[in-house]
Amino acid sequence: MTGAVTVSAVVGLLSLFAGVALGWYLRSSNDWCAECAQPEQLPNSLQRPGV
Repeated sequence: MTGAVTVSAVVGLLSLFAGVALGWYLRSSNDWCAECAQPEQLPNSLQRPGV
């Protein structure tokens, strides 16, 4: 029983880390979201005045 708990804990942690890594990658590679991009990365037509 202890081995099964250990294996499930390791698999759970690996899937957690994989999900965080995937989310971080998708967030950093997201170039279609104007709200997420830094102002200097946006074309002038999309930049908000005063930002």
